Amino acid sequence: MGFPVRVLQLFGVVMSSLIPSILILFPGTTEAAEAQDQSEYGVEEIIVTARKRSESLQETPIAISAFSAEDMQERSLTNLMEVGSFAPNVQMSVGASGSGGGNNSQIYIRGIGQIDFLFTTDPGVGTYVDGVYHPRTLGGVLDLLDLERVEILRGPQGTLFGKNTIGGAINVITAKPSREREGSFEITGGELNRLDVRASYNTPLSDSLALRVAVSSKKRDGYAKRIDFNTSKTIDHQGDEESLGARAALRWEPSDTTRADLTLDWTKENEESVPTTLAQFDANAPLAGLWNALVGSPAGTPMSDAFITNDPYTTYGTGPNRNLLDAWGTSLTIEHEFPNVTLKSITAYRETDGSFGRDGDGSPLPIVHTNQDQQGDNFSQELQLTGLAVDNRLTWLLGAFYFEETGIDKNDVRLVSGLYDALEGLPAALICLGPGGTPPCAGGAGNPVNAALDLDFDIYNKIEITSYAFFTHLTYDFSERLSLSGGIRYTYEKKDYTLDHKRVNSGVAIVPRTTVNNDWSEVSPKISLDFQWLENVLAYASISRGFKSGGFNGRPTVASEVESYDPEFVTTYELGIKSELFDHRLRLNGAVFFNDYEDIQVSSVSADSTGNLVLVVDNVASADVSGFELELLARPIPELEISGSLGYIDAEYTDVGSATEISKSSKFVKTPKWNSSLGVQYSLSVGAEGMIRLRADLSYTDKVYQDPQNTESIAQDSFTLTNLRASYEQTSQRWELAAFVTNATDEEYIIAGLQALASFGTAEAVYGPPREYGITFRKWF
Repeated sequence: MGFPVRVLQLFGVVMSSLIPSILILFPGTTEAAEAQDQSEYGVEEIIVTARKRSESLQETPIAISAFSAEDMQERSLTNLMEVGSFAPNVQMSVGASGSGGGNNSQIYIRGIGQIDFLFTTDPGVGTYVDGVYHPRTLGGVLDLLDLERVEILRGPQGTLFGKNTIGGAINVITAKPSREREGSFEITGGELNRLDVRASYNTPLSDSLALRVAVSSKKRDGYAKRIDFNTSKTIDHQGDEESLGARAALRWEPSDTTRADLTLDWTKENEESVPTTLAQFDANAPLAGLWNALVGSPAGTPMSDAFITNDPYTTYGTGPNRNLLDAWGTSLTIEHEFPNVTLKSITAYRETDGSFGRDGDGSPLPIVHTNQDQQGDNFSQELQLTGLAVDNRLTWLLGAFYFEETGIDKNDVRLVSGLYDALEGLPAALICLGPGGTPPCAGGAGNPVNAALDLDFDIYNKIEITSYAFFTHLTYDFSERLSLSGGIRYTYEKKDYTLDHKRVNSGVAIVPRTTVNNDWSEVSPKISLDFQWLENVLAYASISRGFKSGGFNGRPTVASEVESYDPEFVTTYELGIKSELFDHRLRLNGAVFFNDYEDIQVSSVSADSTGNLVLVVDNVASADVSGFELELLARPIPELEISGSLGYIDAEYTDVGSATEISKSSKFVKTPKWNSSLGVQYSLSVGAEGMIRLRADLSYTDKVYQDPQNTESIAQDSFTLTNLRASYEQTSQRWELAAFVTNATDEEYIIAGLQALASFGTAEAVYGPPREYGITFRKWF
């Protein structure tokens, strides 16, 4: 299939509508404007390192959104997931579906991501901090502590990054030690007893050694309540924050050609679960009906839709309510410049230990409860050689990457608890599970069929991964205006999966201790051509191939479901343009793309012919995904700055194979058709040393489905979030006071969800925070 005509037409319509508005803002370059100092009028140049070298954003032929530390501060952002609201075709949120964990990330770019949080599934979007790959959703909700910038790269990036990434990359760059003695202190107070404190300090230790230290403490009460069903009194809360974080960095520069950066970071969180509430209940679901008949109704409290509170911030749940994290990591980056060649080594080690749980039925009854403990450690080593050749026309990179990881997942799953004991207490085999009430029949003491309905599980999963890759990326300048870039990557991954799953009450093994393994290898190429049409207008075209490694079904309910699934693949075709117009007062970047997406890994929750739970992951689908993106940054007058983004995605399944829970008309998870953002900031000088800034940020998201089955009760209709901020900065004394409000219109919106309607009859939703006010004081020294 060729490049979709409809997407090109839509792109043209949007551009033709946008250009007249731009011309109104920029009617021309007046003599007064020409006389203005360029630093006053023009948008600031952004330097990125997406291609492993420092270069202007406008000279990089990749679809990139870049945010400086100041950009994120002015938008009142506090963690990495909030940045996604301001990048086109990017969806980022906390609380991976069915986890309850507030430090579990969900990241989707152009319809590609990861909905599951188990170690047996790899992310579709890679997260890198100072070049170090962070492999799991656990601990992925990074604090924006003492950063230099965040880069969001859309599309496969295998020829540039150590670990393969199919959908895109989140590239986080922290602030580095320097030879200047400086520091900052920041305190924020607000609703829900919020108190955030941050500080950083940089100091030279000698002529060649510098130290930078940053610390963070965040506290806030939960914005949702768990209430007693009978008395309506508050039991406890959900959605709070209580975290500590620190980072220390040493930079050693013994000569002009050698530099070494040693970094150590640490994070600790002790919080409650994300706010999970019951969105729908179906009493006709097989396991729900059976539990009600044998357990709930005899006890006088059947499960019903009476436990739906119809309030996104309240729940009757009394089950697990925790979200804990201990994580630390260290990395050593050494860079040495030889004549004509630079060698860079990145060595890293990381440990993560998390515990989280949730009450998925939103009731005081033991229908859907999970408690998760995850422990993981990983080591990586990356080597890069970069240089110039052919009279400096050829820029080249050679890379090698090694990665090993061990992850252990222990899960206490309690589903329709009490059902097994009730069956054991029946006088005979009275409950026939087959179609039309045919055998097999459960009930009666010692009946082995009862064990199939013992859904209290003790789960042990262990994954051991070894991966290595070799990659190269070359850029040849035919002239000052025309360049050709290309690269290729070879990746090999081997995974060993050990599992031991038991039924708690019957003592029957679902899967006795078993180890299975598989390995995959793939070659991923990329080629792009860029042309400098005008001095400040760059156009490019690219074709790239990406793949996401295969994995294992981490939730088998019968031994036959212990199987691996294969990698998924995408071929991306992209046309892009980057421009700076009107004397650098307007930056307008755009891209049109088409993804040929194959062997898509789809997870499903269903029931078998007896009504029992079935959880599977398989490569069952292919799809065409097309769309476009626009980003704008304008400074029509020195006092006014306007930023904006617009994204459009048309994702259609072309084949769903043997899948029974999705069809060709199903919508992609976490993939709104339209998304956009708009930011307006006005700065006003007050005297010679003061500056007032007024800012408003809006982000719009079209309808989003939270699960592959497109369950309407947990889908989020289109919504707009509004953040407001007003600040006063005293430039000479170097302090700032700001007042802000997030979600100013108090929107109620779902950020995650999970359904088991075919078995337990439940659908649960996680809601984002309501409106919150706050004040921040910041001091630089």
